[in-house]
Amino acid sequence: MYFATYNDTSSYLRRGKIHHIQHNSRGPRDLARLDTLFEEYQKQAADGRLPFRRWPLRIRGVLLTNYFSQNCSYQYVGGTANTLSWEEAPTAVVDAKNFIEERTKQALNNRNSQDFLFNEVLSAAYMEKQKMSFHTDDEKGLGPVVAGLSLGSPALMHFRRRHVKHGPERKTCLSIILRHGDILVMDGTGVQQYYEHMVEPTNFRIAATARLINSDRE
Repeated sequence: MYFATYNDTSSYLRRGKIHHIQHNSRGPRDLARLDTLFEEYQKQAADGRLPFRRWPLRIRGVLLTNYFSQNCSYQYVGGTANTLSWEEAPTAVVDAKNFIEERTKQALNNRNSQDFLFNEVLSAAYMEKQKMSFHTDDEKGLGPVVAGLSLGSPALMHFRRRHVKHGPERKTCLSIILRHGDILVMDGTGVQQYYEHMVEPTNFRIAATARLINSDRE
């Protein structure tokens, strides 16, 4: 696999790194596995096993999120109504979680494997012209590693400083093209504390983002 790491040279940000794991150096069997996973997500969404929904934004009015989502294990987006336990989880989500764990362990093989035992997966579907705006994954109890699998059309993922309101440092400081089968790993608490990120797909795309959330986070 192709593997690239980005890290900030600022002293207070050395705790965090961003890893881009690209699938395209692997053989046709690996590509077939990704294609099957992409198809299974769509089939299970169509027959109701994977209930994608849009959720109201936390602002006044009736605006909805600009993507569809479904969550497995811990509540993360949209409340408990769209959160399934792992016993109820669609097979597409379980397969995505297994693929993410497998690839992140291979790429970061000098790390504690406990960091990659994810217990929550947020799946998101983007139609044409939909996107996820700038945000940060700072859920209480979040583990040090967040890893997202991209399926379908390419997408641009942008990062910018989180606590800067104006000026040149407010601009995007890193942009990465995510293609079918790529995994983007945000490694370290500093990534969430000091950066926010957004995703702009070029067309239909499904993303599965895996996290480790401590059970005593409440």
